[in-house]
Amino acid sequence: MADHPADLDPDLVQGLTTFLQSQLPARPTDRPALLLVRDLRIVETEQPTNAVTGAGGGTMHRARATLDLYLHAADGYHFVQTSTETVSPVVGLMVLGVAPSHERNISKVLQSCLENFETADWQAAQSRPAQSAAALAQTGHLALGTETTYPILNTPLRPEPGYFPSFLTFRNNQPVAAPALHVSATPRKATGWENLPELIPLLVTAGKEQPLPENWGFSDGSRLYIRYQGHYTELVRQGSYFEFMGPPEGSTWFGTPPPVRYTLDLVAGRATLFADAGRPATLADTARIYVYRTTGAGPATPVFLNNQAVGELAENQVLMLTWTDPAHEPHLRLGTTTLPDLTFLPNFQQSIYVRGVRKPEPGKPLLEIVPTRVGEFDLKAIRLRTRK
Repeated sequence: MADHPADLDPDLVQGLTTFLQSQLPARPTDRPALLLVRDLRIVETEQPTNAVTGAGGGTMHRARATLDLYLHAADGYHFVQTSTETVSPVVGLMVLGVAPSHERNISKVLQSCLENFETADWQAAQSRPAQSAAALAQTGHLALGTETTYPILNTPLRPEPGYFPSFLTFRNNQPVAAPALHVSATPRKATGWENLPELIPLLVTAGKEQPLPENWGFSDGSRLYIRYQGHYTELVRQGSYFEFMGPPEGSTWFGTPPPVRYTLDLVAGRATLFADAGRPATLADTARIYVYRTTGAGPATPVFLNNQAVGELAENQVLMLTWTDPAHEPHLRLGTTTLPDLTFLPNFQQSIYVRGVRKPEPGKPLLEIVPTRVGEFDLKAIRLRTRK
């Protein structure tokens, strides 16, 4: 599996613009918008032939795209929505040896992204800060001197075994020490799985074996392991990124067909077949974070981002923050209390909604991340209340 640059005829901007204008002819009542193509990639993966039936095999083509939609107004461009889609061939077609072309996949992934914009909230976009065309032109471009690597790449593994409660603790190389960690390995005999035994990490306490607490992965002191789809598999460092073996998409562990190679996306923490995702964070991208409080929240309270005051919030107020550092996680705090910060992995593909906790609990943050649909509903309700 390898990445290669692709030439689009005549180029992406002209080709996509011509296509959209032909499919969506302008009407007098329309408002101009800008479509920012943040990511457009294709990948080829060689598929093994079924040893029993002889079917399948060949090259599997995939496509991935991320598009940003902006409303063009007199004061600049207002962010509307991000759409990300991945297109893979239907498993049944691969069994028959039919692999859709890159052209078909690119067309399909762009179409899927555009369909997501049908429910765009244009009114909400108008209330967001405007950006200039020059600023948007730099989205995703590498700025000199901004190359960043993560602690897991910069510092050696600790000599004692330990486990990682979350992806962030892995990326920051902060395992929970577990000197009594023991790994049980059961060999597998299925074709292609001989070198991938079933691994069960255990803690030995007072001579008794106990399951490892809920975790993202673990270290035995010399090697790393990731928990993927309920099973553990070794994480192997390849220069500046990590790879691991796992079942093909739509398949189960230790079955057929044989395992495939995945790359760990060090920005988002997900497994991907796109090899580029393993590179260290270098893109100056922007995550949009909406922090708000609803009715009954009380008087205005300061909001801190990484211990820096960034504004204050009373009930039915919204604060829009941006985060441009994919190599580190934001720390949000409401008020100057000694309660812990809200720490999370920033999502650079869609807006993040953080709400003031309605029923605070001892020892927990006063802020919480809510699902997108909940955040959008709350912000609409706030706008309606403030207009009265």
